[in-house]
Amino acid sequence: MSIFNKQPKQETIVYTIVWMLIFLAPLAEFVVNYDPEHPIWIKNGLLDTWAHLLFFFVVFLIHNHIIAPILFKEKKVTKYIACCVIVIALFQTVQCIHKPRHNLHGHHPANAVEMEPPPPNGRPPIDRHDISMFIIVIMMIGANLGVKYYFQGEEEKKYLARLKEQSLKQELDYLRYQINPHFIMNTLNNIHALVDIDPEQAKDSIVDMSRMMRYLLYESEKQYVTLDVAVTFLKKYINLLKLRYTDQVNVKLDVPELCHEDIALAPLVFIPFVENAFKHGVAYDKPSTIDISIKHDGGRLLFHCCNTKSNVKHEYGGVGLNNVTKRLELIYGTDYSLDIKDEAETYSVLLDLPERRPEDFNNHKVVTKE
Repeated sequence: MSIFNKQPKQETIVYTIVWMLIFLAPLAEFVVNYDPEHPIWIKNGLLDTWAHLLFFFVVFLIHNHIIAPILFKEKKVTKYIACCVIVIALFQTVQCIHKPRHNLHGHHPANAVEMEPPPPNGRPPIDRHDISMFIIVIMMIGANLGVKYYFQGEEEKKYLARLKEQSLKQELDYLRYQINPHFIMNTLNNIHALVDIDPEQAKDSIVDMSRMMRYLLYESEKQYVTLDVAVTFLKKYINLLKLRYTDQVNVKLDVPELCHEDIALAPLVFIPFVENAFKHGVAYDKPSTIDISIKHDGGRLLFHCCNTKSNVKHEYGGVGLNNVTKRLELIYGTDYSLDIKDEAETYSVLLDLPERRPEDFNNHKVVTKE
C-alpha cells in the first residue's frame, strides 16, 4: 500500500500551480537580471535557489502526504505535533549544514551579497537566515493545513448532501410503501361491497383496479408523475370509491381541461385527501357532497377538497394523511402550504403546490419561498 494518501483532485491542482509558480519565480528573475559579464555566477545563484526551494518542497511532501493524515484521518494531535517538530528540526539542521559559507580569502564574485565575517570556530551561527527559514517552513505547514481544512470541509459538505439525499429517498420509499397497501386495502373493501350487490360491476371494478395497480407498480415508484397522469388516476379512483355508496353522494370534480405534461408533482399526493373525504364525509341517512378541484394560479397548483360531514364521528387523519404531510415536507420543503379547516358541517383541505417541472425532481431541486 502506498504511503501517500489520496486527496481531492482540486487540492492537488492547487498545490501543483503554487509550486510551479514558486520554482518559476527565480527563473523569471534570472532572465530579467541576466548579466553577460557574470553568467556563471548568476546561473549558480539560480541553481542554489532551486536547491533551497527543493528542501522546502520535500518538507511539504512529507507533511502533506504523511504527517497531515495523522491529524485529519487518525485524529492524533500529539503524534502530529511530535512528527512536525522532528521534521522541522531536521530541516533546520540541513539548512544550517548547507548554509553558504564565506570566502575566507576575502574574495567573492561580483553581485555576491556581503556577509558578516565567520566566527573563530568557522561554524555558521544561528542568524536571521535561520530564523527566516524557520518562519517560512512554519507558514508553509500552516498554509498546507489551511488548504486541507478547506477541502475537507467541502468534501464533508458533499458527503452530508449525499447522505441527506439517501436519507430522503429511503424515507420517501418508506412512506410510499405505507400508502400503497393502505390504498389497496380501501379499494378492495369497496369492491367487496359490490360482490353481492352487482357481481358484473364488481368484475369491471376488478379490471379497473388492476389498471390502477399497474399505476401503483410503475408510476408511484417514480419521483414524480405528470399532472395529466395524476388527474387520470384520480378520476378512476373516485369512480371506484363511488361504487359502494348510493346516489345520495354527489361528487363534483373540477380539473383543468388541459393538464400539461410539463407540470410534475409527487405521486399519490391527492389520494389520501380524497380517501378521507369519502371515508368521513359520506352519510347514509342524508345527501352528502364532495367537491374536488384542481386549478392553476400564477405558477401555483391549487388542490381543494371540501366535503360535508357525516353524523358518525371519526378521527380525521390516519396513515395516509399523516404520511402525505411528511412527504410534502420532504419533497417541497417550505414551498407548499396545507390549510385544513374542520368546521361544524364541512371539512375542507386546500393544498398549495409549486408548478414544478420534471427536471426539478430529477435534480432534487427544493425551492423555498422568499
